[in-house]
This record gives sequence, structure tokens and C-alpha cells, in this order.
Amino acid sequence: MKEFNAEKFCKDLIALRGRESQTTFSQKLDMNRSTLSLLENGRQMPTLDILSRVCDLSGKNTDEYFVDSTTDALVYLMGSLDVSDKEKIEEMAERIRIKEKYELLAKRGNYVFD
Repeated sequence: MKEFNAEKFCKDLIALRGRESQTTFSQKLDMNRSTLSLLENGRQMPTLDILSRVCDLSGKNTDEYFVDSTTDALVYLMGSLDVSDKEKIEEMAERIRIKEKYELLAKRGNYVFD
């Protein structure tokens, strides 16, 4: 899963603006100065339209701002569950890992496991 690298976007946006005022630069990007300030400070995520405009102006590709997530989606889910549910999910995940190992072994040795 990919996630947006807001820190890189903020740094690149500030570098792209350079010594130009926020008012002048925001006009180039067809946005409010306050929106530009929020984007530069990482308090607002850019819309795809804004991201595209920044990339067009900088010559960068939008893909440069998306990185592989280092956090599994299950980790986010686990934070919102009861302890008993977490234990059940961990148990199920372990069963899946074991099943995947057996399937891999079956492919190597032409064994059949149910």
C-alpha cells in the first residue's frame, strides 16, 4: 500500500517557492495564500489537483510523493479493537501464515494439504 509523503511535499513546496512571497506563489498555483501556508506547514494535505499543479510547475512526477507504507493496515485496525478481538486476529493471522507455508511446501514437493 502506498502513502503520501507529506514531509517531502512540504520541503519541495517551500524550495519551489524560494524567495517568492506566498501571495505571489499562491497566485501561480491558483490557490489562496492561506491554503499555501497550510500546505507548507503540513497542516493540510494537497488535493490531487493541487499536487498536479505543483508537479507541473516543478517538473516532478506525482509518484515521487507516494512511498510504500511501512505500517500494515492491520496495525491501524488493531488499535481500535478489544483485547479479545486482537487475540483472535493474531491467532487467525498465525493460522494464515502456517497455511501459506504448507502451500509453499506443497508446490515444491507436489504434496496436497487440505
